[in-house]
Amino acid sequence: MTVVPLDPASPASHAVGIDFDQTLVAHDDGWQDGRIYGKPIPGAIESLRALKQVRSVFIMTARPRRFHPAVAGWLREHSGLEALVDEDPERAYWQGDCLLVTNKKLGAAVYIDDRAVRFTGDWTTTLTQTRHAIGLPSAPVPHRC
Repeated sequence: MTVVPLDPASPASHAVGIDFDQTLVAHDDGWQDGRIYGKPIPGAIESLRALKQVRSVFIMTARPRRFHPAVAGWLREHSGLEALVDEDPERAYWQGDCLLVTNKKLGAAVYIDDRAVRFTGDWTTTLTQTRHAIGLPSAPVPHRC
């Protein structure tokens, strides 16, 4: 894993990005029109608080923007931390004191996500893992000409 220490010259090093659904909140009954009905995943809130003590934290969600205030409310209710909905279409980094809820992948030292395939520089392995993750059989990678 690449280590990204705090660097005053690198705004990305100041933040951690965390996915919301199935990473912080568990929901076993599907989408349900965007309603947030799940409880925190065990250890999620304690980890969120610990990370917030050492870095800025933003919460990423693929939910439509109309659901972002509900995500912020869920975070406030369960963590006791202040949460803000991202209203800046030009934002590329987050260095704030409260949690930021966004649908953008902002610059960060690290991302925590339940659906990620870790890229290590080897596209053959990455493609195999990705095909498996989306339910496809492994296939040989075409050779270069």
